[in-house]
Parts: sequence; C-alpha cells; structure tokens
Amino acid sequence: MADDMFDADDEIGSDEPAAGGKRVGFLPGVLIQVLKWVGIILGAIIFIVTIVVVTVNFLNRGSVSQTRVPGSEDYFVAEPILQWFGDIGERRGSTADEVRTTFIVTPHLGYDQGDDRLQTELIQRRIQLIGIVNDYFSRRTTTELQGPENSLRVKQELMMQINRILRSGQIRDIVFESYQFLPF
Repeated sequence: MADDMFDADDEIGSDEPAAGGKRVGFLPGVLIQVLKWVGIILGAIIFIVTIVVVTVNFLNRGSVSQTRVPGSEDYFVAEPILQWFGDIGERRGSTADEVRTTFIVTPHLGYDQGDDRLQTELIQRRIQLIGIVNDYFSRRTTTELQGPENSLRVKQELMMQINRILRSGQIRDIVFESYQFLPF
C-alpha cells in the first residue's frame, strides 16, 4: 500500500504520456502561464485607459475649452493713431546684389496727428525723402532687406535716416504698402 501511494505521484509528474495519450511537459505549462499574465496585464491596461477616458470626458462635459489666455489691460499698449504721409510714392530701383534685383516699395511715414509743422516739412523735403529711400534700398542686398527678421531693422534704420534730416518733429512709424523684390 505504501508503494501505491508513491506510484500515483510518479504518474502525475512523469514525462510519460498520460492516460489520454497527451504528454504534459515543461514548455507548454510555462507558455500557458506567460500567456495568462500577458492577458491579465492587457486587460488591466484596457480597463485603466477606459476608466481614464470616461472620467476625463465626464469632467470636461460642462466646461468650455479655453484656447487663449485673456490678458490684463495693463499689458496691452494702445497704439497711437498716426497721420500718414504717402507722397513719396512707389519707388523702384536695383539692389546691390551681384545679380541685380529690382525693388518696388511704397513707404508711408507715420507722425503724430495735428503736427502741421512736420507735415509741411515732409512736403517740402519730398525730394530728399525719395533720395533717402532710393539710396537705402539700392545700397543693400536682397538678403539684408527680405524676411521677417530683417523687416523691423529696415524700418528702424530708414526711420533713423529720415529723422536725422527733420527739424520740426519726428516720424513714429513706417509702413510699406508694397514691398517686393523681383529678379532682374
């Protein structure tokens, strides 16, 4: 009887085929365990993601999404309304490039409203202003004049040159109605 007890244990754990003819080995048991844990982990991930999505949608259901942060009025600087001098007209010429490029610009000079003395001086110096604009653009290359990074610098340098000759006041801004560079 004692031998029967040990014989039963040998049959269960042996590598011999079982009564049904199927062999139970080490690899299929490990594979089954790995697949079981992979299934449990995938199920847990799907469950957690579903709960998070449902919770976030539920919490955001009544709120309006904010795409822009409102700014305080302290940070907004109101641009002054300027009077514009546009009698310089459209200026055309060639840049200083090796292969010449034609520039076409139409500048407008902004100055304080009601400054009649400066307006009179701008009218009187119209020919000088045309010369300053033509000289400025013809002495620079296209790479120095084009692009958003150069736009502010061009305006500041041109404004500084124009303000240097004015006696009755200063211009505050320059805006270009046209600002084009065409290959020759």
